[in-house]
Amino acid sequence: MNAWTRGLAMPLAIALLTAGCVTATPVLPPRGLSSAASQIALTSLPPTRPPSPQVTSTRPAATSPTVAEVARLQALVTANPTDADAQRDLGFALFQRVRETADPSLYAPAATAFETARTLAPDDSLVLAGIGGLQLGKHQFAEALQTGREAVTLSPNLAAARAVVVDALVELGRYDEADAAAGEMLAIRADLSTLARVSYVAELHGRLDVALTAMRAAAATPGLAPENVAFVDALLGNLLVYTGDPRAAADAYAKALTLVPAHAPSLAGEGRLAVGAGDLDGAIALFQRAADILPLPEYVVALADAQSSAGRADEAARNIKLARAEIQLFQASGVVVDVELALFEADHGDPASALELAKAGYAATPTVRAADAIAWALHRVGRDEEAKARSAEALHLGSRDPLLRYHAGAIAAALGDVKAARRDLGMALQTDPGFSATGAADARRILDSLPD
Repeated sequence: MNAWTRGLAMPLAIALLTAGCVTATPVLPPRGLSSAASQIALTSLPPTRPPSPQVTSTRPAATSPTVAEVARLQALVTANPTDADAQRDLGFALFQRVRETADPSLYAPAATAFETARTLAPDDSLVLAGIGGLQLGKHQFAEALQTGREAVTLSPNLAAARAVVVDALVELGRYDEADAAAGEMLAIRADLSTLARVSYVAELHGRLDVALTAMRAAAATPGLAPENVAFVDALLGNLLVYTGDPRAAADAYAKALTLVPAHAPSLAGEGRLAVGAGDLDGAIALFQRAADILPLPEYVVALADAQSSAGRADEAARNIKLARAEIQLFQASGVVVDVELALFEADHGDPASALELAKAGYAATPTVRAADAIAWALHRVGRDEEAKARSAEALHLGSRDPLLRYHAGAIAAALGDVKAARRDLGMALQTDPGFSATGAADARRILDSLPD
């Protein structure tokens, strides 16, 4: 997966897993807007929202049960604005629509509903869990940690509240605390939400066998709606790729698409498998379908990278422009995307701006991904000795993330460290040969150029 998936998508996805556990609304799980690769300097963005009909014209899930639930709850709060439960559940339903549509403008009405519910019922820990999830989705991680801890104080046995704390600690780079908090959360309840988080924490540490076991257990949670099952199958597919079983991954994606034919994460998973198999035309078609269903930078950047690798430069350039417009929509809705912007700018724009963005992102959230963003920006401006130290920091947990390994290998190669370059570039391609069409091609190019 690329930087946008892990950067923008992961917190929102995980936050929505929390939502799915605390409301009767058919809120569906996520975890991966997971890995997306992307961004653009703030100074290069126009001051007003750019017209981009493609960003909004393919809104998916118009017949989603969530649409009817939003309408039902809006009618309730219109009839009785003091109905705290209806206000709370409306917040969760609107938050779910963010996941279904990738429309960040829905953050504002969701926040309004949650804040109204909080005023009406200040001791409702579910309201705080919802607010914390919203803060996670907008990358306001310090605020989410505070909100999550307030919810835990009110309801120590509410797993959804503890999940907000786990997510916030992970995204703040406080990994030891996150491990401990995850254990406490799992002791309260083992279900889709909690097990998915255990899986993600294990994946961050490179413990892919543990991550896969936890996700399989999450998939066994009874009573899931079809889209929940499809999403878990997509996550399983991603982990199966990482553990060296692309055939089983393909089966998992196919199963998800049988349940939900327009399931963008599974289509994107199939797209990455196609990239890994060298089928760029197939990958382009799959990424295009995913982007048409769910207009996220993650899918548009993957599409552009596949088009670029296939020699379709004009189409790739148009989609990079579209990704920039989509990124601005998230920014305009208050989503903090410095780290993701840094990676995008390093690959598609101004590396000097990328470095400033990466430093700002790291100052707020000193995570392994923020360290990797600084490393990659430093590499792009030719400061490879400094980049090496930051890359080592990015890998200190033992992650096998192919993007991090590719970056480390490229930096090692630039410094003449052939052994390290072969190790990290080889690991990136072994873990997921389709992690990025352009990145994988560059990794192979560098490997071929290394001396014996």
